[in-house]
Amino acid sequence: MSTIRPLPSPETGTATVHRSTLILALIALAGLTYVAGLNVLPLTDPDEVFYAQTAREMLQHHSVLTPLMFGHPQFEKPPLTYWCLMASFSAFGVTPWAARLIPALFGMLGVAATYFFGRRVLPERTAAIAALIQASCLVCLGQSIALLTDMVFTSLIVVSMWGFYLWFAERRQRFLYLFATAAALAVLTKGPVGIIAELLAIVAFLLVTKRREALRSFLLHPWWLVFGVLAGPWYLYATLTYGRAFTWEFLVHDNWDRILRAEHTNFDNQYFYPAVLIVGLFPWTPLLAFLGAGWKKHRELATFLGMWFLAVYVIFAIAHSKLASYILPLFPAIAVLLALSLESLDGMRRRTAAAAALFMLFGAGMIAAPWLARGPLAAELRPLLLAVAAFGVVQLACGALLLMRRLAPVIALNAAGFLAVVLLGFLSVPAAATDGFTDAGMARIVAEQRLAGETIVTSKLYARGVNFYTGNPIAVMDTRAHPFWSPHPVPVLWQDDQIRAFFDDKPKVLCVIRPGDVRRLDTLFAGTRTQTVLSDQFDRMVVLSVKN
Repeated sequence: MSTIRPLPSPETGTATVHRSTLILALIALAGLTYVAGLNVLPLTDPDEVFYAQTAREMLQHHSVLTPLMFGHPQFEKPPLTYWCLMASFSAFGVTPWAARLIPALFGMLGVAATYFFGRRVLPERTAAIAALIQASCLVCLGQSIALLTDMVFTSLIVVSMWGFYLWFAERRQRFLYLFATAAALAVLTKGPVGIIAELLAIVAFLLVTKRREALRSFLLHPWWLVFGVLAGPWYLYATLTYGRAFTWEFLVHDNWDRILRAEHTNFDNQYFYPAVLIVGLFPWTPLLAFLGAGWKKHRELATFLGMWFLAVYVIFAIAHSKLASYILPLFPAIAVLLALSLESLDGMRRRTAAAAALFMLFGAGMIAAPWLARGPLAAELRPLLLAVAAFGVVQLACGALLLMRRLAPVIALNAAGFLAVVLLGFLSVPAAATDGFTDAGMARIVAEQRLAGETIVTSKLYARGVNFYTGNPIAVMDTRAHPFWSPHPVPVLWQDDQIRAFFDDKPKVLCVIRPGDVRRLDTLFAGTRTQTVLSDQFDRMVVLSVKN
């Protein structure tokens, strides 16, 4: 006998469908924004060119299992991202578009996972809002168009964590195998932290919710075999083939040492990650005023997401090496927690007023941006600054609408306005604003100076990019014998005698160095060589040193 379902009311049925459709359209706009940003500027120093050059060398040397840099094995990261880049380069060529396609695709994967897995345990509209926040917040959008491993890693964490939770909620074994598969791929992306963070969150969740039987089932389940079969072989190969060169460089130096020592000392403080959270969640930061509201209705899911957030935050807050991208895996959890908090505004007058005030505060600051901007690029950036000011008006409108308890227009306006500004930025940012972050112009300078194949002297920040774009050998000029975090098989000129010996037998030397290094050359070769500045963008100076 069939069950006759009542027709949905306009408010709970048709209106909800229309709103979900609008939100999904905005998510698609975010995906379009990812694609639009792939080719907005050449690959940048120092990290984008590092990953691209490693994958290119692996292709050139047919080195599928061993990452290479400057023709030598390097183990800063496991190979999954490089494998993806090799496939993209083989299909589309070695271009910025092909390189950044990988994080963009994984960014879309993470958003899709939040939506499609989330809707199994949440109302569709809530899952769609969570996916929209994840897709359009500043840090996730930025990492989806930057050639780094963090978005690949984060999206695999998202798939894996949802796999566990759906197993917990539905007890379907396939979800635990999905958890294991994605966790193994995460470990092949950034190392052991992939499984450590997940296990910490999961065990904490099951203990806090007193689900000891579920904990026992989880720990005794054969998902470990799937995980080991997928993640283990490459680590076994690298250990047996390279021995201590791999175990020390990767497991000790690139993992353990980052906990004990800060690679970027300016970021090693207790305020860094809270600031990243506030800025990275923009333009949704004002909605943090609602965080925690409505969680009782989804207590177990909210607890799980809270443990996910805390596990990632605690691990990376303890480590002395800090970067904004390190805590990227907690933003999908925040996105869902925020969406849960927005299911109803009933009884939240103070929170609503606080969120509205934050929208208006952000809006006022953005409206003032065109008049506060200073510097040589202010005039060229004026169209973008005016767009930012226009989005400031949108933020003011969001604040006013929120006071009227009109949440749906707030979400739509905020997302559409922000994505429109980002798209305009991709189209209007002048080359002068980006040239200081890339060495793409060096190939032209090398050709003009007829220095193909000659060693170029660089500061450490530009070494990888100069080599990537010119193919010339490089020598690094620094004040330390070991300027890089990980070993690089390139000559390092750190003592004055080494610099003199290198330059003395060469009629001209092309350099890509910082202002302090230019002054050092002027002092060392006063009266014997002339340093001519060919280009000066920010702190990147292209200098031709010619023997008198």
